[in-house]
Amino acid sequence: MLGILYSIREKRKLIGLLVLVFLSWSNLILADNIPDTVHIDEIVISSENINRFQTGAKIVEIDAKQLELLQDGNLEQLLSRTTPIAFKTMSGSLSTIRVRGTSPNHTSVNFGGLNINSLTLGHSNVSNIPMYLFDKIGLQYGSSSAVNGSGSIGGAVHLGLTNYWVDGFKAEVRSAFGSTGEQLYGTKLFFGNGKWETVTRAYYYYNKNEFSFLNSSTGNVENGKKIFEDVQKSANIENKGLLQEFNYKFAKNETFKLMAWVEDDWHLIQQNMATNWDNPDMRESLKDDNIRLWSTYNNRKHLFKYHIGAGYVFDNSVYNNTNEKIKTQRAVGDAYVEHDIKPYLSYKIGLKATKVKTDVYSYNGSLDEERLDMFLQFRYKLFNKLESTFNLRQGFVSDYSVPFTPTLGLSYILTSKEKIHIKVTGNIAKNYRVPTFNDRFWGTQGNPDLFPEDGMNYELGSKMSFWDSKISGNLSLSTFYIDVENWLLWVPGTNDWYPENAQRVISKGFEWQGSIKNDVGWGSVNSGFVYAYTSTQRIKPKNFIDKENDPSSNAFGRQLEYVPLHSCKIYSSLDFKKWSAGFDGQMVPWQYTNKEEDDILDGYFMLNFNIQREIEIDSKHKLQIRALINNILNVNYQSSYGYAMPRLNFKLSITYNFN
Repeated sequence: MLGILYSIREKRKLIGLLVLVFLSWSNLILADNIPDTVHIDEIVISSENINRFQTGAKIVEIDAKQLELLQDGNLEQLLSRTTPIAFKTMSGSLSTIRVRGTSPNHTSVNFGGLNINSLTLGHSNVSNIPMYLFDKIGLQYGSSSAVNGSGSIGGAVHLGLTNYWVDGFKAEVRSAFGSTGEQLYGTKLFFGNGKWETVTRAYYYYNKNEFSFLNSSTGNVENGKKIFEDVQKSANIENKGLLQEFNYKFAKNETFKLMAWVEDDWHLIQQNMATNWDNPDMRESLKDDNIRLWSTYNNRKHLFKYHIGAGYVFDNSVYNNTNEKIKTQRAVGDAYVEHDIKPYLSYKIGLKATKVKTDVYSYNGSLDEERLDMFLQFRYKLFNKLESTFNLRQGFVSDYSVPFTPTLGLSYILTSKEKIHIKVTGNIAKNYRVPTFNDRFWGTQGNPDLFPEDGMNYELGSKMSFWDSKISGNLSLSTFYIDVENWLLWVPGTNDWYPENAQRVISKGFEWQGSIKNDVGWGSVNSGFVYAYTSTQRIKPKNFIDKENDPSSNAFGRQLEYVPLHSCKIYSSLDFKKWSAGFDGQMVPWQYTNKEEDDILDGYFMLNFNIQREIEIDSKHKLQIRALINNILNVNYQSSYGYAMPRLNFKLSITYNFN
């Protein structure tokens, strides 16, 4: 009976969501005219434009308006509200990403030419990546091994910076305050003469992270009640960051760029609801220090265009102020040459080398490792309609064997007329992931003989763009199939947990999304939606031995943990003169949280509202005031089983710009 009632409740949520989508798109019906020209940009998602040799891959850039709206937050808060990507989150302090049903270790997070994922854990805490420091966020869905190497089975996130080449000085000062005890102070300083520029971006973020919620895990059944009003305690967050750029332009197509990103992040580890009730003074801290340096020289003036890059990453984590070190360092260098043999035929050849050094208390001494990736890429275009790329990549890791990873991509323009453009794409990619250092060397549990994860990715998509004098928009559909052998996981043993290549996982589904802008004379309306269906299941491998009490055997053939089968996001905004207002909503259904079926995470629908006003003091001075009301339906929900999330809360930000 409970299952039937829950199903009815979910159907009602879905029906309400479809109504909102219909209302957001209803302005399309009112349009009656179309522009005669349109400019569709290729998306630059890192220091270099990788799109040129990634035909058929789904690569998108987060809308600039949505990025600006959420610049006071972190990467998880941005992507969870604007994309079909799933996250497992503990209120603002720890969040892991799951692209197309894959694990957090299957998505690389890239800054310039650096994959900044932890070498010990294999993934990034995306709650520690502040949006205030970046100008654009790019997403590459599906296997992108030909560009990013190990670990990009699910996809890749690219943190982008824009070169403004300012001539003079401009500045920004920003402050934001939230109802959970949240504060953000930031500044951006630009100085240059058009040929060189320095850009300084700095921020300080603090959140007491204190909010009320309904606690269902108190164990207190007095008077027959099981749910009590509670307040989250001891979950404070304090992050600081600085990103310094120096850019020099020798000529129009010859540049040198240097970026240095220093991050100092600290938080009290959020306790689950039961501990928060029984032991509210429980305090466990985690401190992360990171230094990321990247420099590039690009010369595209000649027939042979070339690039040289070099970088360094230092990561250090400290748990509860102990002396147990978790330090890693890596030096990275890459280079490539690109040559257009004909206007329709190009190739790119290059390599990337990485030197790694670890100093981790649980390893048997310090470890050194070398990695080398060599690649050769071809691009061919026929009749300005058919475009194909063929990428070959071979990686080498010290005392390890990794597979050869080719990729084939195709793109075909079905029609490109005065008011409409339709394109279909396809991509087939081999992919892999080398086990993390923790998988191989953590104490007595690590296993240096683990195999790399090995898989295939198949993708097919289409995109339609349309425009008019008053209306423009896009509608796209992407389907995918990911098959991964030797999927790594930690399983319980006789005395402790240990890693093994225990599974084969297949993820398949589709993503449907659209956006529309309608100029209505007195203003404009921007609306959009994203829907994703993601079926991700463990498949029994050929050599599987059903061990006693092995939880893997209980979960074959059903949805993977923390991967929602359905996901839907909607948004709409109205711009009128110097005013802007809008809403966004997300529907997340129920999810499994372990390999048993006893702890099910309830689904929810959450709605957010925003309004802002721009004030021009004069031609050089401008103010922007923005208010955000989050979770206006006051939903009590969880993103990680047993951990509270904020209900209704608000944030106010003020930004001053001098140009």
